[in-house]
Amino acid sequence: MTATLHVLSLGSLESCNSVRDALLPRHNCQLSSVTHFWDLYAIPKEESIDIAILHQTLSLQEARNAGEYIHHQWPHAEILLIHPEAGIESDHLYDGWALPDLSPTILRAIIEELTPMHGER
Repeated sequence: MTATLHVLSLGSLESCNSVRDALLPRHNCQLSSVTHFWDLYAIPKEESIDIAILHQTLSLQEARNAGEYIHHQWPHAEILLIHPEAGIESDHLYDGWALPDLSPTILRAIIEELTPMHGER
C-alpha cells in the first residue's frame, strides 16, 4: 500500500481541473486547490503537502511569493511551476518547471517524477 499523495494546486479553477484530470487514475491522492496566493494562509501548517503546483495564471511575483511561503510552511514539499516564461527553469526556488497546456498524461508523469516515494507499485 502506498502513502497518500497530497497535492496543492494554486491557480485558476481551470488549472485545478487539469491537475484533477491528471490525478484521476490514482486512488491515493488528496487534491487541495486555491485560486490566489493569499488563500494559502487558510491552509493549516499541519496539513501535509507533498507537491504544490503553481500555474501560469499567477504573475511571476505571485509565484515567487507562493513558492517562498510554501517552502516556509511545508519545507519538504516539491514545487512545480507551470508557466510560459523562459528562464524560470533555472530558478532554484522551483523543483520542476513545465510549459502550459500539458496533457494529463504528461502532467501525471512530471508529478510522479517529482514525488517518487509516492509512486504506485
